[in-house]
Amino acid sequence: MENKTKKIPSVKISAALILFWFSSSYAFNAGGMSPLDEDQMRAVTGQGLIVSDKISGSALSNPNAYSTPFEFYRIGLDGELQLNLNVSKLQLGCGGINDHLSGHAGCDIDIDYLSLMGRNGTDIGDPGSPFTLDRPYIEFAVKNDNSTTLREIAGIKIGAQSADGAISAGRRYYTNNAVNQENTAFATTCNPSAVTGSGVVGCHSGINSVSGFLGSELSLTMDIEARLLSIFTIRATGCTGRTSIGHDDCGNNLSDALFVDIAGTRMQTLGLQAAELKTNNLEFLGGSCVFFNPLACAAEAVMDTVFASLNTDLRNVHKLTFEDTSDFFLSFQREPIAYPRYSKLTPTEELPPGAFDICATSNATPRCSSSYAVPANTGWWLNAPSVKLLDVYNPNADLGNRGIDEAIALLGAPGLLLEHPEFDLAPKQNCYGSTMFC
Repeated sequence: MENKTKKIPSVKISAALILFWFSSSYAFNAGGMSPLDEDQMRAVTGQGLIVSDKISGSALSNPNAYSTPFEFYRIGLDGELQLNLNVSKLQLGCGGINDHLSGHAGCDIDIDYLSLMGRNGTDIGDPGSPFTLDRPYIEFAVKNDNSTTLREIAGIKIGAQSADGAISAGRRYYTNNAVNQENTAFATTCNPSAVTGSGVVGCHSGINSVSGFLGSELSLTMDIEARLLSIFTIRATGCTGRTSIGHDDCGNNLSDALFVDIAGTRMQTLGLQAAELKTNNLEFLGGSCVFFNPLACAAEAVMDTVFASLNTDLRNVHKLTFEDTSDFFLSFQREPIAYPRYSKLTPTEELPPGAFDICATSNATPRCSSSYAVPANTGWWLNAPSVKLLDVYNPNADLGNRGIDEAIALLGAPGLLLEHPEFDLAPKQNCYGSTMFC
């Protein structure tokens, strides 16, 4: 494992108290120290280097059964932490009770070739760029706080007020003829020419499983080709969410955005149910309605919008971006716990104007009105209420030969099921200089 981390000086409590005392009372000058008056003290920064807090599980807006049994103690830094980190294999929470809860043996979080780095818009940033955590902290969930004999720590959370940056995960194998050494379950089934199915999954490694809550914004563009009854060929561009591809019909406004809240233990797939795809560039029988092809005109009349359900293995997802994502944390607990949000506000109250978030829409979910996070399940848990996976593009979605029943399925929800489609997603190498990682 190679780590490339910006060094953060360790701070002992005694040193912090000395810093506080100096900054609060004295200033240095050429002749030694002199007292500061009230106005000068107000201009001093760094007095709150270490901050602490106690929050009740029932004191904030809309508590629930997973918050009220606990008192939460928080200690953190009033500062910024920047990370540039590479991990060849990250595994947390392997075995244990979650083997039974998830129905399969494994780890709560299991990722091959993980990089934390900066971002460039909604894409991965340059090698060496920082993943930024604003006001990092550690928090303890304490049960039976009023009893000296029964008091116990039920969960520990490591988080930040906000996170900004990108995660790159895994490798793609057919681009450089490398052998898939991580994804051993599919190591012999990599099919570089496959556009759907297990042959696609076998060519990727990355996110094997993840436990947590992801408030995701997704967008997808697919250049589709399909043959009906081995006779007719349909070509079209379909899209959903707000995109920047340029040749699809989807917009880039909040009303165009597609939000999906995802939560679970040891999740291995990402799904879209009944995704509504706007279509354009439709060709039917090699012609178009412009040339008065009656079949093409009929197809355009009924296929301006089609439906599909997508199920893709998380190994195919090689990037996630975080844009000032509030209440970002990683926790582990022995029972489900709804931790308080860092701001103590509800997501709706905290959102800035014009934010691209489900809580800013008419489809806001119950979590948007609670000052407590979505309950973290037993074991390790990742909480990221605003994750972006935008402009996922498939330039060659060849769906092959389809029967008339499948063509009809495209016209209404839930639509045609696409299993593990190939996307134009790739991890970004975070290697430079003498650092060898990828």
